[in-house]
Amino acid sequence: MAPPYVTVGIPYPGASPDVVEKQVLKPVEDQISAINGVKQVMGQAYDGYASVLIEFYFGKDLNVATQEARDAISSIRSDLPDEMKEPVIKKFNDTDRPIVSLALSSAVLSPAELTRLADPDITRQLRAIPGVADVEVFGNVDRELTVEVNPTALQAAGVSVAQVVAALQAQNLSAPVGRVIGTLNERSIRLKGRLETPDDFKQLVVAERGGRVIRLGDVADVKDGTAEARTMALYDGTQAVGIDVKKAQGYSTTDVAARILVQVAKIQKTLPAGTTMRVVKNSGVRVTAAVHNVEEALLEGALLTVLVVFLFLNSWRSTVITGLALPVSVVVDPAAPERDVTGFVVLKLGEQSRHIPFWLRVASPRLPSEAAIALGRPGIYRGTTAGKPSRVSSYRYPENPPILAGA
Repeated sequence: MAPPYVTVGIPYPGASPDVVEKQVLKPVEDQISAINGVKQVMGQAYDGYASVLIEFYFGKDLNVATQEARDAISSIRSDLPDEMKEPVIKKFNDTDRPIVSLALSSAVLSPAELTRLADPDITRQLRAIPGVADVEVFGNVDRELTVEVNPTALQAAGVSVAQVVAALQAQNLSAPVGRVIGTLNERSIRLKGRLETPDDFKQLVVAERGGRVIRLGDVADVKDGTAEARTMALYDGTQAVGIDVKKAQGYSTTDVAARILVQVAKIQKTLPAGTTMRVVKNSGVRVTAAVHNVEEALLEGALLTVLVVFLFLNSWRSTVITGLALPVSVVVDPAAPERDVTGFVVLKLGEQSRHIPFWLRVASPRLPSEAAIALGRPGIYRGTTAGKPSRVSSYRYPENPPILAGA
């Protein structure tokens, strides 16, 4: 069953959190709260962004809920700021949460070098694992080339800042420019004009004055640095780069997590000295533990059932039948389709009788006739075996029995 949640993300560039709350978040929350089936609305205002989590009651169609949320925001779009971008509305999915989280840290590499090591090298290897849907990197420090113009040099050369910006936009690009068609093949022609190093930028032509070419290095200084950090990841008090791995739908969490751990062990051998990649979170361990707990609960329940039958009935025969019927009842015949069994049980006590309707869904057609439990003690209601009625009760199958409960 899908979680009854819908998320709404509303970008509002340049707005402070209090402005986002007053002008965007509050009107949107009020409008969404009026939707039928909404249980709770939780909103958060950030710097230039608003996030809304909508919880619906179970049974609400999420496709309808998503459309209703979109219509509710559209109805007040004219009242919202013009600078606000279109909201992103999507259904919450379990696969949106990572199943494995990794921390890449180093005692010798800088955060920028760790970032270049993590993306694209490590992320590419993790995305190649079957069952992995996406790999996200956070706490990364991206590379950034900074151009610091010299006002005095600009004035002496007769170049404006706008000309410098236009030269950077026009000459720092990579784009297709055409194709060459041969007799049996066709080749694309692409302009490789993307600049990589500060020296490349310094050679960029900005303008020409009096037959003299003015380059960017003549009027500005180019530095190779890092962008302003927006997120940070720490592991054991040391700055690191975090990697979240998400699985695709239809794959086993434990299976995908095991494959990721195998790949992580291989990647660890190729990392530089002093660099380690550790597992911070592994959902496969939690799922394995949950399955183990269910198996223990089934075993304990079966033992308690057999014990209760023996203590209350004081009959080895009924206890053995119950003990044998329990494992048989959970065995599913893969060749037999599921089907419904309806009817009612007639309980007799002296001259009085009582009809109890029932409905059962079984995965094997042999269970109703061959796996019926007979409790052989006078005074205790018992069923039938292979369709033969007992002394105190019997199964009867009417054409349209009333249904009181289902299993």
